Amino acid sequence: MRQLNGIDASFLNLETPTTFGHVSSVTIYDPTDAPGGAGLEATKEIILERIDQLTPFRRRLVEVPLGLDLPYWIEDPDFDIDFHVRHHAVPPPGTPQQLAEAVSRIIARPLDRTRPLWELYVIEGVDNGRLIAQLTKVHHAAVDGAAGAMMLAALLDLDPAARPTGRPLEWTPEDVPTDEELLRITAREYLRRPEKMVRLSVRTTRELAAATRSGGLHAIADLIAQPMPGPMGKMMRERLRSQRGTDVDHPPALPPTQAPRTPWNQAISPHRRFAYTSVPLEDAKTVRRAFGCTFNDVVMAVCSGTLRRYLQLHDCLPDESLVAMVPVSVRSGMEDDSFQNRVSALFSDLATNEADPVKRLRRVQQAMTAAKDQFAAIPAEALQDFTQFAPPAVAARAMRMYSRLKIADRMNPPFNLVISNVPGPQVPLYSAGAQLQHFYPVSTLVDGQGLNMTVQSYNGNLDFGFVSDRDLVPDLWVMTDLLHEEMADLVKVATKAAKPKPVRKATAAKR
Repeated sequence: MRQLNGIDASFLNLETPTTFGHVSSVTIYDPTDAPGGAGLEATKEIILERIDQLTPFRRRLVEVPLGLDLPYWIEDPDFDIDFHVRHHAVPPPGTPQQLAEAVSRIIARPLDRTRPLWELYVIEGVDNGRLIAQLTKVHHAAVDGAAGAMMLAALLDLDPAARPTGRPLEWTPEDVPTDEELLRITAREYLRRPEKMVRLSVRTTRELAAATRSGGLHAIADLIAQPMPGPMGKMMRERLRSQRGTDVDHPPALPPTQAPRTPWNQAISPHRRFAYTSVPLEDAKTVRRAFGCTFNDVVMAVCSGTLRRYLQLHDCLPDESLVAMVPVSVRSGMEDDSFQNRVSALFSDLATNEADPVKRLRRVQQAMTAAKDQFAAIPAEALQDFTQFAPPAVAARAMRMYSRLKIADRMNPPFNLVISNVPGPQVPLYSAGAQLQHFYPVSTLVDGQGLNMTVQSYNGNLDFGFVSDRDLVPDLWVMTDLLHEEMADLVKVATKAAKPKPVRKATAAKR
């Protein structure tokens, strides 16, 4: 039994009747050379054979009575693979729009908290039955982006000849703890909680002192760290000076000003839209080489130009630039649980009020560099997870109130949308011999941010997945067309900028 950390639990607490905490992905396979590959039975066999590498697939949530403390994970004693892996199909001819509509409806349903928090849908009939799609839903409380990549690596193979053996791996489930057992554990945790809060205050104060070179803050930290008399004081001193076993994370700093309002910055409904598209990775390389920026800068600039075009199309482009939240992994490699969330975020100006694509790219590049520098100013291990001190019942009630009162309709958002860029493998992968063609991410929405843009690179492509509230962005597929237009324009100016200028031959001076 393992307790969730504060960030894990926050993804549970954010759920309301309109906001869901799961993240998803759509993978497209070609089973031409491997009949049955990526199909329902082969997929179940692969999961059961590799269940030791898929810890979140086995974990079931156990909540403390009355929400008095953070929940726990246990190894599910009633694990049922047939409940989690399901069959679905799209009608002929199986167009991208038909697949996206099926995905939209499936992701608009919450996961069952009485079972491990994931589902996998094998969807047949794609592209006139030539391809198979898989939609995977996993709760964000169980995985972050890095953990999801680890699970993908466990499920897929580099060898096209690899096939499941049909021999499930045995593993040991756990008994479900009683309410009485959970309350006893919670009582012991409450006794330790004041000590944890003191350690939090001391370490945070010391790091702020180091960042500001403030002797006064150092003195305050030392004063707090003075031990109390007796055995309790000795224990406090040892814990405060110990750096081992602390649960840390890096909360993001909010942008200095509020973001402008857009059509999708409103309270959301429970209904979703999904659209997807791909662009060649070589196009992004062309832009990167021409302007000396990073791949992430190119992705951010492409998304910025797409948003600018969309808002202009609807005659609602704000004078102020849009602001994006960009998720950032803060994994140190020293985590005792690889599947806990280790994610924070930075905020970046998108320069959507700049018409020139090159100037817009440069502004985005500068904004991302500045955001990264600010993010790195305080090390990830310096700041404790404050969310662990908020009882889950209180946090969940706050989120429901935020949604019910539609506060997102009454105030400007701190940011306009989430844009995430996830690097992936650049070699072909296989599921029981069926080759993975594309990997489209499907992220989540929260009140006030009814649009998400996420890109996954894989095997020479940038695969974009757009998710929106069904009513706030009813023409989501238009964005995929605008994205291709924006990328084409960037490649055009990059190609022009990369061409060597003709060298004029020097002429002999006339005598």
